[in-house]
Amino acid sequence: MFIGSFLHPPNIDAVNWFVNEIFPVILEKIPEVKFYIIGSEPTNEVKQLASDNVIVTGFVEDVSPYFENSKVFVSPLRYGAGLKGKIGQSMSFGLPIVTTTIGAEGFIVEETPFIISDEPEEFAKNVVKLYNNKSVWEKLSNAGINTIKKHYSPESVAVTLNNIFK
Repeated sequence: MFIGSFLHPPNIDAVNWFVNEIFPVILEKIPEVKFYIIGSEPTNEVKQLASDNVIVTGFVEDVSPYFENSKVFVSPLRYGAGLKGKIGQSMSFGLPIVTTTIGAEGFIVEETPFIISDEPEEFAKNVVKLYNNKSVWEKLSNAGINTIKKHYSPESVAVTLNNIFK
């Protein structure tokens, strides 16, 4: 799955690149897989990506079921800046991630909570590996949850802010 507002051009580019360059390689290995594109204001360009295997939902009030029932989160961002909320949200659900270097920017990590791939073939290979390998899936799921608890939970942010204001 992927989530993001489509008023933000990097998200449009990301799903286009994924569906056109990466997803066909994944479908060769996992023909039954579905890719859910979730987010407000999908453009006509994004809507046209829909197929039997690509579901464009548009805005969803409660995204929890998508995070809870998906097997892999992809963030194929090729440009943009700053900490990506979609990555943090996925980690908080324990949903393992394949992202790009741009997608991973800004995260504090001790243990790797995601797989970084910048080339389409490598990205696809890593999605398939994560989809099919339970031990890798569990390792990344746990690392994501631990990263959020340690660095981005309300409790950890409160400690950091208290230290700053001392």
